[in-house]
Formats: sequence, C-alpha cells, structure tokens
Amino acid sequence: MILERLFPDQRKFFADFAKIAGRLTSAASLLERGFEEPEHWPELVASIQEIQRAVDAETHAFDLNIARLLIPPLDREDIHILSTHLRSVVDFIGGTARRAVSLRANERREPAIRLAGTLTLAASEIEQAMAHIREAETVLAHSRAAKHCEELGDTISRDAISDLFLGNPNPLDVIRWKTLYEQLEQALDVCEDLANELETITLKHTVS
Repeated sequence: MILERLFPDQRKFFADFAKIAGRLTSAASLLERGFEEPEHWPELVASIQEIQRAVDAETHAFDLNIARLLIPPLDREDIHILSTHLRSVVDFIGGTARRAVSLRANERREPAIRLAGTLTLAASEIEQAMAHIREAETVLAHSRAAKHCEELGDTISRDAISDLFLGNPNPLDVIRWKTLYEQLEQALDVCEDLANELETITLKHTVS
C-alpha cells in the first residue's frame, strides 16, 4: 500500500483520467440529442446532471489522491488544471441543457443541432487526447482538432444569430435561440481552453 502511494501505477492513473474525459463526450452526445429530440429534454437533463455529479466526484477524488503521492505521474499543478477544465466543460454542457429547458426550446433548429454536434466532436477529440496523453504527437493532433471544432462553431453561431433577424422574427424566438447559440459557443470555448492546456502540458513534458 505504501509503495502504491509513493510510486503509482501510471497506466491506471492515465486510464482513470481518460475515463473522466469520456464522460464529457457522453454528456455532449446527450445535449446533441436534446436539440434533435426536444421532447426528451427532461430525462436528458437528468442524465447529464448525473454525469456532472460523477465528474465532480471523480475529479475531486483524483485531486485528493494526487496530493498524497510523493511522485505523481504529472506535475500536481498540471493535474489540477486539467481536472478543473474537465469540470468546466461538463458544467457548461449541463448549464446549456438546463437553459434549453428553461427557455422552452421545444422545436428543432438545425444550427443548434450542428453546434451541439460540433461540441460532441470536440469532446471526443479531447477524450482521445486524454486517452493517449503519454503520446505527444497524438495529443497535439487531437488538441488541434478540438480547436478546429471551436473555430467551426464560431462560424455556425455567427451565421445562425444573423439569420435570426431576417424578415419579421418573433422577438421571443430571437432571444431564446440567440441565448442558446451563444451558450453552445461558450461550451466550445471551454473545450478550446482545455485543448490549449493539453498542448501546453504536452509540450512542456516533451522539451528536452
């Protein structure tokens, strides 16, 4: 037991980290389904909240366990940064789902579906980066792909918001969907923040 605390099994450490990252993809997929099938929002929000609670508990336990290790697999500060960003992403996903319910987003809107799909793809890229966090080139490739998703999301959101003002729009619809498009864009922004941190940490540990 003492040796395990001093010299942790790195394979388990990275597998646990990847498991947490995988929950982001699951939450984003549920969010995407909500915009595709808005009649299912109540049960989807409940499922996303379960994922949020799991991520909070797992990242908290992760940080506590790392604090007890003499030689952690990564710098403690880097581990804490990644844990914090993982929580931020899933919190934004959960917040977006709850906002969709509170704003009564009960119709399908293709831009929202596209934005949520882009968010799912970004989360998947981050999951892959975390699953291969010891492979610098792979991490960098997936991090760049996640950042590209954010750029794509900016374009989708900008065009979608502009289209809201065409013709004689219903002011309530403009407010409702502008808010949700911006919320989805912000969720992509926090994914980009996490991707940037992954790049920074990877480059720091590969510098000779």
